[in-house]
Amino acid sequence: MAALPKLENWHATRECLHQVALVMSAIKVACLPPQPNSLQYSLSLRPRGMSTGPLDLGGELRFDMPRLRLSYARDDSVAFQLDVAGADQKSLYEDVLSAFASVGIEISPARTHIRHSQPFKIPRDQAAAYMTVLDAAYTALARFRARLTGCMSPLALWAHHFDLAFMRFDDANMDEHKQAHLAFGFAPSSPGLERPYFYAYAWSPDAGYARLPAAPPARAESEGYIGLYLGYDDLDRGERFYSQVEHVLLDYYARATSQI
Repeated sequence: MAALPKLENWHATRECLHQVALVMSAIKVACLPPQPNSLQYSLSLRPRGMSTGPLDLGGELRFDMPRLRLSYARDDSVAFQLDVAGADQKSLYEDVLSAFASVGIEISPARTHIRHSQPFKIPRDQAAAYMTVLDAAYTALARFRARLTGCMSPLALWAHHFDLAFMRFDDANMDEHKQAHLAFGFAPSSPGLERPYFYAYAWSPDAGYARLPAAPPARAESEGYIGLYLGYDDLDRGERFYSQVEHVLLDYYARATSQI
């Protein structure tokens, strides 16, 4: 496997891609009823980017990350497509609604997370690099997920925090607010954690978040976020990437399942 990108000097790219994801999420939430574990707020990862997945109005909204192109496809054809480069979050939101109207679809998504009017500055090579990293993170988490037992939510891209994640429960009720569960994911950043990282945490209604040790090169976080932190920068970005991630997360899983 070729070495994964370093993701250096990409803060602006990260923020802009996140804003695109929030536009897509707003469309999806407006076009689907509530889903278990709030999956209406999630996006699906595709080989070249992100997708809303099938919408109740038919078709799906897709974002080709390397090409910076947002498109709506239905009936095996592309109904419209928009170039994201040069837009901003608010103008993209309006352009998407206008494009839907042009094909006879009127929707009124919430504007809760549509706040930014600074023009997108997304170098295509950086967008392509992050797509490569996202795809690798997805593969790593999917490989790890296949080793687990129990009931699990889908591995999805959550637009609000722009993280890939899934949860594991002991039974099929899968209520994250009432049942003990484990969560595993990959995030591009968080407040106080500005570099990309894999994470894991364990929560139960009686004990809250479990404070557990972590296998190197991961560390246990206990201030603000309580859980495992495995920095992307601390991983081998070559052949050992997947095995390292799997080893650390399996170690955490074994510790956590004995605690909750």
